Amino acid sequence: MRRSFLASLLLFVLPAIAHACGPYRLAFYEYASLYHRDADGQYRGIDKDVVEELAKRSGCRFNTVLESRARTWALLESGGLDITVSALITPERERLVELVPYLQSRRVVLLQNRSVPTTSEAFLMDAKRNLLTVRASRDGPQMEALLAQLRERGRIVEAPDQPTAIRAFKAGRADALLIGVTSLALVRQQDPDFNSYEAAIWAPTERVVGAFAMSRERVNEVDRARLREALQAMRLDGSLDAIMRRHLGDKLAHALRLSDAEPRR
Repeated sequence: MRRSFLASLLLFVLPAIAHACGPYRLAFYEYASLYHRDADGQYRGIDKDVVEELAKRSGCRFNTVLESRARTWALLESGGLDITVSALITPERERLVELVPYLQSRRVVLLQNRSVPTTSEAFLMDAKRNLLTVRASRDGPQMEALLAQLRERGRIVEAPDQPTAIRAFKAGRADALLIGVTSLALVRQQDPDFNSYEAAIWAPTERVVGAFAMSRERVNEVDRARLREALQAMRLDGSLDAIMRRHLGDKLAHALRLSDAEPRR
């Protein structure tokens, strides 16, 4: 009887051991409502809550770190990192990682003062103007084309991360700042001075999709499928919407929600 019980127990336990998921090294990056330090010095945000919920649903374990975007992608390429969050989708990245979309955003441009051109065409023509961005961030095709032109002319100022970019812009080190709408909402809430800056939209039809990015080399297919299915279930049952409402409020959360027609990878 005891032998039969042990045999049954092994049949139950061994598959779980064989299919243990992780631990995987996962990088967050500081970006407004996605991941930021609150007044008490604690990190919070949409991405933190998404990762915690994914861990519960999938059984996967994560060792989390905080990195800049540039260092995150360098580590993913070198094998020093397994997963990251809120990754923008590009063909180059899709060769390196599997990308599972879960939110969208739009980008706006904050203008330092009223003398700064409000349209992308006029800004491009004004040779003395420069634009501040976060190093290794990515945008949609229309905005990327504009950034390429400005970069060729030496008119891009890069910051290592968003908090640094925001401080640099407030200090007057650039004429304009490229920023996401979720970031702008939080920045204006935390620093009322940012309500005085005019916001221009240079790519009104373009949205930026954020995805959960898993290394194709370091995260095996079984675990990628497990995490992909867990994230898609969060979209379907409304828990992902609830996380975004918690951090953004109803109106902005609705604007960032992926449409049902969005491809699920």
